[in-house]
Amino acid sequence: MGLMEHDELDRKLRKLTASEEAYREHPYLSEKYNSIKQIEYNGQKVFVFYLEGGKIKITKHSRFAEVPMHIHNDIEMNYVYSGQCTQIINNQTVTLTEGQICIVDTGAPHAILATGENDIIVNISMSREYFSTSFLSRLSSRSMITDFLVNAISDNQTHNRYIIFHSENSRKLGLFMRELLCEYYDQSLCSEEMIDCYMVLIFSELLRVFQFDTNQKHAKSSSHPSVIEILHYLEENFQTCTLASTAEHFNFHPNYLSALLKKSTGRSFKQLILIHRMTRSSLLLSNTDTPVYHIAADIGYDNLSFFYRKFKDYFGVTPNEYREKHKV
Repeated sequence: MGLMEHDELDRKLRKLTASEEAYREHPYLSEKYNSIKQIEYNGQKVFVFYLEGGKIKITKHSRFAEVPMHIHNDIEMNYVYSGQCTQIINNQTVTLTEGQICIVDTGAPHAILATGENDIIVNISMSREYFSTSFLSRLSSRSMITDFLVNAISDNQTHNRYIIFHSENSRKLGLFMRELLCEYYDQSLCSEEMIDCYMVLIFSELLRVFQFDTNQKHAKSSSHPSVIEILHYLEENFQTCTLASTAEHFNFHPNYLSALLKKSTGRSFKQLILIHRMTRSSLLLSNTDTPVYHIAADIGYDNLSFFYRKFKDYFGVTPNEYREKHKV
């Protein structure tokens, strides 16, 4: 733990910066935008923000100022330390309240409306390189969050996703966040390793929050098995299960199961199975010397050339090229 204490952190975050005082007196668009690149995205001009100086950067969002529509070259996590924050993401208006978190993929256009004095938002920017296979392997390899992160670091995927976590009642998440911020703002021996560890704890707690939230919603609307139970079954049986066999296992009609998964996760059955297979194969390629044909068989592909084609479609490189690039 750094030398900074939580009450000192609170004072630091609540103190008005010079730019915040200026924004409060006269709301305006900062002159910095004059030098920031803009691109055309779905018929509208958006700014492009680049993460500079390291693989992870933590900043306090400037209060009283609106941030126009923009995209990042990094993965961004917004944590509402105090108050609330309203964003427009992919043309959807999203309001986060104290304790909640939103993770925005690279390339997802979003804008942030002006905030008030009590609205303290912490932005955690993480480069794609930050999510090394050694980092990802410390998370549950079979989770929607890991799927999101693997998608975010893949060159050949569509980057327009975001996840909102209703984490306002998580005592642990608030604690982990404060410890992370104390460590980041007051660094000492082994701070980089401590920051990585807190990030793993934060992502792991977010997975628990996500599972609880999904289960709660489903429990209110149905006596059927929860979506989390079905996803867990897919995680355990992705090598061999089919839509028909999974539907039979849960006593569903295949069409009903297919529609349920699409509605709940935004992904088809085939896409979910592919995600599990690709995530598993990428971790094996990076962390073991297992031959590629063994990896293909391990994840359920009998045809090696078919595996090569699927892998290259997903990651943009061949399995061997991926291993060379990401080998731990």
